[in-house]
Amino acid sequence: MNPYDHAHNLARALRESSEYKGLLEAKKKLEADPKNKEMLLDFRRCQWEMEKAKAFQKEIDEVTKRRMAQLAELVSANPTVQDYLMAEFRFGQVMADIQKILSEAVSEWFKAAAEFVVDNNE
Repeated sequence: MNPYDHAHNLARALRESSEYKGLLEAKKKLEADPKNKEMLLDFRRCQWEMEKAKAFQKEIDEVTKRRMAQLAELVSANPTVQDYLMAEFRFGQVMADIQKILSEAVSEWFKAAAEFVVDNNE
């Protein structure tokens, strides 16, 4: 069997996995109430702003910290949003595990690619 056939089989297995089906079901429940979806989006926006500030080594202001704490409290008290986040985490873990397996299988390709990177400082 060629690699493309295996990839299609893997795609099918992912679609049929309990983790993916659980994610779709949790998403459906989340979207049934627009307030839940908006809460999650607010949480993610605030999370993104904090991550961006850290990446650029900027200090996170107190207003943003308080807002994040409030949003985290709201999210943790909402079972529908929590269920979605857990389903997302579980499926993300499956994807990360598969990525690791694939990366390890072709590790020589990564090594070769790293050897031939152009360094502008040389």
